[in-house]
Amino acid sequence: MSAVKTEAILLRTHPYSESSRILRFFTLELGLVSVIAKGGQRGASRGYGGAGAFSEGMAVFVFRETRDLQTLREFAPVNSRFGLARDVSRLAGASAAAELVLRHTWQEPNAGLYRAISSGLDRLEAAPPEEVLAQVLALAWTIVHTLGFGPELAACLCCGRPLDSEEMGWFEMQAGGVGGSCCPSWGGSRRIGPHAREQLKRLLAGDAPSELRGRRAHISLLRDFTSYHMLGGDRLSSLRFLEPDLASRGDGPRH
Repeated sequence: MSAVKTEAILLRTHPYSESSRILRFFTLELGLVSVIAKGGQRGASRGYGGAGAFSEGMAVFVFRETRDLQTLREFAPVNSRFGLARDVSRLAGASAAAELVLRHTWQEPNAGLYRAISSGLDRLEAAPPEEVLAQVLALAWTIVHTLGFGPELAACLCCGRPLDSEEMGWFEMQAGGVGGSCCPSWGGSRRIGPHAREQLKRLLAGDAPSELRGRRAHISLLRDFTSYHMLGGDRLSSLRFLEPDLASRGDGPRH
């Protein structure tokens, strides 16, 4: 048994007893860690103090390798990210990111993923209303890419030929990438133009386009891709809360 101090992002909390909570952290030093915060239900615990989901700071755990549930000694938030609760879409995007991390990470450090989550949440919190959906997509796709599931966009999946910058193609969901005009489409594929492909490249790199085209198509692609390749047929449940924002803002500029 030892005390471990590490940077940590609180992804989820849920009750454990009348006075305690289970907290799920993604940490810089240990990766995903589940802890018990005693007294956390009342906000009385020095180790928890009522910190909200997606807050980030320094955590101290009493750590035992043989245990799945560690003990939280202290969590001192330095970035509470209260701004994520300003509207449903920001909170939905942060929650979708947490879903991906909780389903596809484990107790193993991944500094690149930690930084991607941290910076992505900051950008999502700070984004003006018209750019929130783009930041949601950028955060989610960056996590997908960092975890090694990013789709192939540079070359035709069927023959390996590099795709021309102006070429229409097919997004092949099962294969996880784009087929070019040189090859026939597979069953269940969807058309993807050069602009949409370029925007998807930017989203995978964490760069949210200021004028996102085809918002509904982008959300649908993210939902279907993560369901097929990462979630075993389940869907990112948080994405359904983006529907009101999509309805109010339309589908973005035309191609």
